[in-house]
Amino acid sequence: MDREQITVVVLLDLSKAFDSIDHSLLLTKLPSLGFSNRAVDWFKSYLSGRSQIVRIGTTLSDSYFITHGVPLGPVLFNIYINDLPLVTNICSLESFVDDSKLYISFPVKDIDIDIVAGQLTEDLRRIAGWCCANSLLINPDKTKLLLLGTRQMLHKIPDDIHVTVLGKQIYPVSSAKD
Repeated sequence: MDREQITVVVLLDLSKAFDSIDHSLLLTKLPSLGFSNRAVDWFKSYLSGRSQIVRIGTTLSDSYFITHGVPLGPVLFNIYINDLPLVTNICSLESFVDDSKLYISFPVKDIDIDIVAGQLTEDLRRIAGWCCANSLLINPDKTKLLLLGTRQMLHKIPDDIHVTVLGKQIYPVSSAKD
């Protein structure tokens, strides 16, 4: 903050992230991360042929094969999204399991906030495209926009600043739970 910069952070919410992992896509990502063929075969064996049955009272549903979702939760999810930070052009992206933050910092003086909002929106578009290609979905209703800076610096930002995520305009909030 002592460099008189404002940081804009977009807290991305992925809908049912762990349940959306496509097993076949996960398996194609493993070799590029250095997994041996033997390890990939083990994961394939582990993920293949899984099924589930729902029971309500004494009634059982038909068996249903599971092709999405990860039984190892965060471990496989981190592998699955490992290439997500590579899709941004201008902003930085940090992810911890299913919590991702897109952010950019800029000096308060001599900055066109519309350009910054446009840069964020463009990187959000690229992230949404990656999510679509990887069977994940951003939930724009739960995605939050935060502006970080001193009170004096934030007063220099127009009230109508926003970014657009999947066609929905996201306006700043004063606080958010992560």
